[in-house]
Order: sequence, then structure tokens, then C-alpha cells
Amino acid sequence: MARQYDHPIGILGAGMGGMFHAVQLLKEGRDDFIMFERFEGFGGTTWKDVANETTKLQTEKGTYLVDYLDPEVMPEDGMQTWPPRDQIVDMCENAAGKHGLEAKTKFNADVKKVEKKGDTLNGGYYQVEYSNEDDKTEFVKVSAFIACPGVFYNPIDLKMEGKELFDGYITHGSYDSINYDKLKDSRVCILGHGGFTIENVRTCVEKKASKVYVLCRHQHLSGPRMVSWMVSGAPIPIPGKIVVDSMQLMYKLAGVDVWEHPVVSTNADKTSTILTQSTTFGVTDVYFLARHYGICEVVQGEVEKLSKHKIHVNTGRELECDVIMKCLGSTADPNFDDMMCMEDLSGWWVNGDPLLPCVAPAKGVQAKNFGGFSLAPGYAGQVIANLYFVDYPERFGPVKDWLPKQKRDPDYQYNYIYKGASVLATMVILQSQFPDLAEKTQAADLLKSKKHLETHPLEKHLSQCTEEWHMYIKMMKDQGQIPKDAPEVEYPYTKENMQSLLDESEQMVKKEYETRMAKMNKKAGGYAAK
Repeated sequence: MARQYDHPIGILGAGMGGMFHAVQLLKEGRDDFIMFERFEGFGGTTWKDVANETTKLQTEKGTYLVDYLDPEVMPEDGMQTWPPRDQIVDMCENAAGKHGLEAKTKFNADVKKVEKKGDTLNGGYYQVEYSNEDDKTEFVKVSAFIACPGVFYNPIDLKMEGKELFDGYITHGSYDSINYDKLKDSRVCILGHGGFTIENVRTCVEKKASKVYVLCRHQHLSGPRMVSWMVSGAPIPIPGKIVVDSMQLMYKLAGVDVWEHPVVSTNADKTSTILTQSTTFGVTDVYFLARHYGICEVVQGEVEKLSKHKIHVNTGRELECDVIMKCLGSTADPNFDDMMCMEDLSGWWVNGDPLLPCVAPAKGVQAKNFGGFSLAPGYAGQVIANLYFVDYPERFGPVKDWLPKQKRDPDYQYNYIYKGASVLATMVILQSQFPDLAEKTQAADLLKSKKHLETHPLEKHLSQCTEEWHMYIKMMKDQGQIPKDAPEVEYPYTKENMQSLLDESEQMVKKEYETRMAKMNKKAGGYAAK
């Protein structure tokens, strides 16, 4: 029988992660919980603070919804395929209203400390200290505390010698800090090559910039829209080889051989292809279109110094520009580790405590098979596991020491950020030990493909991507960014080449499975002979 508690369950954050947990708690019959949110309203730091007015969801809407784990709930009809910031916030607010979450949420609540008091499985509790909207300190007792802090807190800055000489416009490319009027007819240099750089290349095109440089230390891979569609719709993860081949269809327009990219490592026959980079894939098509037509140029290097309307790169190159846009990423919350009294992580549980899970999106990519670029399906398994151990915390002890361990480094401020590989290893261990948990997570995995393909069938989605592609070509011509008579490049994805990639993926997965089973049978036969 699921454990009952004397105090409510605490949830940190009213973004997608926190709301996910809250809705699932209600679905499982637990309505005694409190959400703590430092902003006024639902949506979380990503959409309430970091996103710009022009920011859009880069992945498709089909699996990005608060009610993801409800098989009957599909995205709202009025949402765009790649919804803008305000539609995402509205979606969160609508879901909160539907489930009555406002009455269970403390807004403008800044949590300062979560402290364990006694044996929490035998009369103890966690004391949550927070400051309320009047900046007064309050305390609440909770029986478990599920933390969904996110990874965005402050934008990373860069000191540039000669900044006072630049005589142009310098801004961050996030946190709604851009004066868009400054972009028109300007030469813009975006520093960095992550997701917000990709977003802002599109924004610069829309706001009539004349030229966009992307200056970066490392050129990361970005995911074309149809590649995102493919991996999100696949019931079984897509092999790395297929992901690279599908990316290459788009990257050839930018003159890049993805197989030669430093992010990609593979064996001789490419059957084992691993992609590793420090940021997740920004999903885009406009970026590639702008590169093809020469509006956008990627320059590898670092800022050495500035002079009047000029960036001096450490490679010796000089970039003439009017606007510098910093898209260098964000730091995580430097206070979170102390707030949670963290000493280590077992899997994603703070101090190996089954009632103190921390769900934070892992940064970067390191994978040989890809099941999607969207956040929600990745959250789903963690949400189910977290609530499983809220129900049965005594089951956690025997497996705790098997989970990936990350000891807190006192010289590092963001120990709560873990790697995607740690999440995968944790889920594999938990599913192998708890069949009932495995059954729930596997059922959730099946929702991804179902919801995605019902919302975005191939022909419809391909038509939308193609239509958007030609719309941006027309926009660039109408705005004078490219000549009126510039040849109109065709969209590189078709129904035929997408189906061919999917068929090849299916054959690769089948062959890998057969090879693995043959090895297992041979090994079993060897044991039998002994």
C-alpha cells in the first residue's frame, strides 16, 4: 500500500517540471501538496524570465504539454506547431486552472533552505524556509520535497577589452533584453552557438538585419526541423547514423560535412555513431537558410578586443558590426546546493534520500540513439520514478548504492546539474529492479510517438516546414537581405527521403537486436554446456 504522510508534499517550481509532478500527484489521488514558485504565475524560469518576446518552442508542440502523461489530452488546437513564448505561458496557465493548481501554489516564494528534521520515514519532516511576497520569512513542514529548479538563473557575461570604444549596441540575447529596433539594417555578431543563438539568427532575419555573424569557440550541431520530427515520432530511438545522415541533407546547404564534424565519432561501418557536445541541439531551419544565402556566417574564434564598430578575433580576423548579442548560456542557481543541504546525488536524489528528488534538465548531448529533442518525454520517466518512491520509499534503500553517484565538489557551485548519461543509467537500473515501475515508464514512453504523430503526421508536418521555408526566402527577398532574383533553393526533405531514413533506421534497430540476442543465446549455450 502506498505510504500516507502527515504533512503535504512540497514541490519547488511551477514550470513544466513542477506542474508535471503536481498533475500526476492529483491523477494518483494525492491532493495534499504545496508548490513554491519565485515568480508570479505559472511557466517557470524558462518562459517567465529567460525567453524573449520572439522566442518560440524549437521542438514540436505534440509532446510539450503539462498533461503529457494523460493519454487522452492532446495539445490545444489554437497553438502553433512551434508556439511562441506567450502561447506556452497561456498553456501552462490553462492547465493550472483546469487542475486547480493556483490554490496550491505560493507565488513570489523564494525558498532559502530545505532542512531534514528527524527520521522522515518515522515521524520526521522537512522544514522549508522561504521568503514570501512581503519579503517575510515563513516556515512550512513537508513530508517530501520534489525540486524542479531548472538550469537557467543568470546569463553568462563576457568582459571585452575596448568595450567603451565600440560605439554600437551590446546586449544579451535572452531575458527579454533586446531592443529590436537596433537590429534593422545592422551587422549583428552573436557570441556563442547554443539554442538561443539559433533563435536569434531567426530573429535577426525577421527584424531585417543586413548580416549576422555567429562567433563561437566551438561549432555545435543544430537539428533541422524534420530531424526533430523524426526522432520525436520514433517508437524506438533512432540510431546516431540515421540522425547524422538526416542532418547532412540540410547541412550540405551550408557546405558542411557532418560526418567530419568533431561532435561525431563513429566506427568503420558507422553502425555505432555517437554525438557528443556541451549543448543540446538547437532546432531550426531558418539558420541553415540564412547560412546558405550568406546572411549568416559562422566564425570560429574568441573576442580579443573591440574597436569602433569592430570585433578583433583572436585568429586575426576583424568583423565589422553594429550590434553585439551575447548568447553564452546561463549559469544555474549557485545557492541551490546549499539550499538543499546537498552532500551528494544518487541518481538524481539528493543525499540518496528517496523523498528528495531533484529534476533538472541535463545539459549537453552524449548519445548513440535518439528518442527526441523535446523536454516533456524526458521528464516523464523521472516524474513516474519520483512519485513511485514517494509511494514506496522503503524500496529505495537496496538500490541506492547501485545508482550513479555524484559527490558534491565544494569548489563547484552547480552540483545539482547532472549528465544525461546519469539519467539513462539510473532509469535502466530502476526498471530492471522494479517491474511495476518499468511497466509505468514503458507505457509513458509509448505516449511520445502516439501524441507526436497524431499531432504532426508526416505529410502535414512536411508541408508546414516547406511552407515556412519558402516564406522566409520571400521575406529575405522582400526585405532586401538577398537579391530578388536569387535562386530559390528547394527544401531538402521530402516524403520519399524521410521514409527512406525511417526504413533504414528500422532495419538497423532490428539488426542490432538480432545481433544482441545471438550473443546472449551463445553465452547461455556456453553456460549450459558447462
